[in-house]
Amino acid sequence: MRDVVKQSKDLNEKIKRSEEYNNYIDAKKALYEHDDLCIRLKEFKNRNEGLQNSPVTDSYDAVVSLVKEYDDLLHNPLVSDFLRAEQKICRLMQQVYISISDGLELEYLDE
Repeated sequence: MRDVVKQSKDLNEKIKRSEEYNNYIDAKKALYEHDDLCIRLKEFKNRNEGLQNSPVTDSYDAVVSLVKEYDDLLHNPLVSDFLRAEQKICRLMQQVYISISDGLELEYLDE
């Protein structure tokens, strides 16, 4: 068990040194220097998440409308750089999680 924990800590350090993670940190720092952009991006993300999780059948049209409403924000270079970097680090983490769990036979009571 200790070997698995040590390897996970090593993996954590490798992720911290990865291009994806460092680009994310740099983009986040640049974005966080602008409170107004952060506030608007948080609003956009919250509203988008609400629409994505909505049982309403025409949520696609609502998302398109939301994207149009925030078009200027989404085309701001600081925001778009951050969103791209965020997407890349999330994709990397997803691949890591899939790789770690590959072949593990885990069952949950709610399945």
